[in-house]
Amino acid sequence: MYFSLSKKILYSLLAFLILTALLFLIIFINLYSQKINDNKNQTYIRNEYVVKLLNDNIRLQTKLATIGQEYPDALKDYNIYTISRELSSKQEELTNEQKLNDELKKNYDSNIKAIRTGAEVIGYSLFIIILLILLLLFLLDFWVIRPVNTIFDVSNQVSSGVYTSRLPVNLKKIYKDEFDILYSAFNQMLDNIENNITETSRREKFLQHLLDGIPEGIRVIDQNYNVIMTNRAFNQSLNVSEETVGKKCYTAYGYNACDGCPEGKYNCPIKFMKQKKNDVLHTIHEIGATPFYLNAAKMPINSDDFYIVEVLHDLSNDVRYSHQQKVSSLAFLSTSIAHEMKNNLGAIRLILEGMLEDNQNSNIDYENQKKYLSLIHKQLIEAVKTPERLLQLARYSEEEVSEINVTDAVQDMLYMVDYDTKRRGIFANMQIDENIKIFGNDADFKMIILNLLQNAVKAMPNGGKLTITAGEKAKNIVVSVKDTGTGIDAKKLKHIFEPFYSTTDKIKSSGLGLAIVKSLVGKMNGEIKVLSKVGIGTEFIMKFPQIKKKKS
Repeated sequence: MYFSLSKKILYSLLAFLILTALLFLIIFINLYSQKINDNKNQTYIRNEYVVKLLNDNIRLQTKLATIGQEYPDALKDYNIYTISRELSSKQEELTNEQKLNDELKKNYDSNIKAIRTGAEVIGYSLFIIILLILLLLFLLDFWVIRPVNTIFDVSNQVSSGVYTSRLPVNLKKIYKDEFDILYSAFNQMLDNIENNITETSRREKFLQHLLDGIPEGIRVIDQNYNVIMTNRAFNQSLNVSEETVGKKCYTAYGYNACDGCPEGKYNCPIKFMKQKKNDVLHTIHEIGATPFYLNAAKMPINSDDFYIVEVLHDLSNDVRYSHQQKVSSLAFLSTSIAHEMKNNLGAIRLILEGMLEDNQNSNIDYENQKKYLSLIHKQLIEAVKTPERLLQLARYSEEEVSEINVTDAVQDMLYMVDYDTKRRGIFANMQIDENIKIFGNDADFKMIILNLLQNAVKAMPNGGKLTITAGEKAKNIVVSVKDTGTGIDAKKLKHIFEPFYSTTDKIKSSGLGLAIVKSLVGKMNGEIKVLSKVGIGTEFIMKFPQIKKKKS
């Protein structure tokens, strides 16, 4: 319940006035009642004494009257004289007591007058105290209550959002008090608050514009599922409005506050981080028909509270780029296959034409016919091997792992780029130790070699030398693909394994080839590094674990 300061001061002064009046009254009553009681006791004692004197006087007079009858003349005069002297003494005492009673009466009258005077003093004192209290109340109202009310009014305005409100400061005032200093300090505090709010608002706008400029969808949520912030890309990705800020995070996926995200539908970052005590989550959410890659990280606020920053990446473009790369690679391989098969079929054609010519001239040489048929058979085998190599490359299954013969795998991939190497005038050289094997998925390894060979061919448009080597080194199998092409700038070299990064704009590329290579090498527990100089060439060096030989 609100109780104003003015009421508190007024009631306190009234209580002080009442207590003061009661104190004066109690002291006055106690003092004068004691005085009256003392006077009363003295009067009572004196009255008793006077009564005793009167009784003695009556007794002596009675005795004086009976002397003449009871005593003879010799004793009569003596007794009369003695009694007369005693009677005169008593009468003199009575006279003195009479005077004393008159004095007591005067004292009593003066006491009554003093009581009246005291009552008047108390009345005037109370009147003066009331005037002083009213004056003090006015001064308190002018010096304290009004300034406090002014501060209260301005504080209410500031709390309602009006940060431009200020306390009135009289700069021409000569004598300043504590409230003048407080007003100046309060206004300075409001200036600082307004500046901080303005700066905070500016930073929030800058941060929001910065987040909106990021192409990836970003959302910040707290551990109670409340959305703190989103950017434009996130809202556009999920087709939601910016009004989701302040709501529950699962409403963006179309679920209400009662149900939340169903178990198993989405891997909830909040539940994941609370249960597994992990600070990072990587998962894929399929929202509608669109796959999204979700990268969530914990952002601690204090020892108990934390925010979660979600980065949502639309995988549709990645799928499209991957598909384009596959189509491009397929077209490239189809060209090579068509050329290889064209060479084989062309040779078969020439052999058959020679055989037909011999038959027409009736000059059949069965040895030559046998030789021709052997050559046709050999060319047919080579022609069949070419699509088989493509089918083996397309037959991908991450569950199928086995020993890979490095020589055979590299030879198969060299066949794939044979046409393009010859067309560009590239000399391909393979230097691989005998019986070099690694453990992994055959299609993965062939994809690694094919990507590196294609990059090497593209880097040598005017011809050059392509060298593939493999051998054992320090209990590892080291495979190298080296070209004498244009090379890669040192600034670009550290980014070549990043997705969607291309070293040159002249070559149309999705920028996923080397990222896929690094991923597949890592999948086979291997390592890859690159050495390159502009104008000299590039070498990719891969290191794979050596297959442990079984003890016999």
